[in-house]
Amino acid sequence: MQKYLALLLLFAISSHIWAEGGAKSSSPYSKSALIKIAMSAGPPSISSDATILDYDGTILRKGTNQWVCNTGGDPQRINPACLDEVWLAWNDRFMAGKTNDIENQPFGQAYMLQGDVPVDNDVPASYGMDDHVKGPNTGHFHDSGPHMMFLLPRAVLKQITSDPYAGGSYVMFPNTEWEHLMVPVDDVKPSFENR
Repeated sequence: MQKYLALLLLFAISSHIWAEGGAKSSSPYSKSALIKIAMSAGPPSISSDATILDYDGTILRKGTNQWVCNTGGDPQRINPACLDEVWLAWNDRFMAGKTNDIENQPFGQAYMLQGDVPVDNDVPASYGMDDHVKGPNTGHFHDSGPHMMFLLPRAVLKQITSDPYAGGSYVMFPNTEWEHLMVPVDDVKPSFENR
């Protein structure tokens, strides 16, 4: 099962699908149920007017603000997210293998109030560890739980811990051009076995 990058891929392609009018959804869920799932990712002040996409990029509802909320990164719809335009552009660069100017990163914000699938906090490309066992080439696989995410320049991020278990905010993908701030609203739990 794809992890965090599945979500990133979704948002990378969704902006292109949106521009082309979207594809027909093959969802077993009703359209209203999918919209409710996507809207649960963010506060109503954002999600009620956001563009809503299904996991495959199908436009379920065009919005009137600059936010995009999605039902999740896979058919199970277990990790819906709401992202602003800066996050969407960040995802496009990440998935296209482009660079990111972390030193001058503009502010961006995203919500995942239903949580996310287990991800590796340290290695952006490490998403295939189905057994979540911490090894020499992997970082801190964890269940982030409900959280907000912020894009900030490195000068700000370097003042914050990258330990997801320290309590409070932490930096994900530290010391890479893709680092960003995670703000949990519940406990962060390990999703690997120590060896």
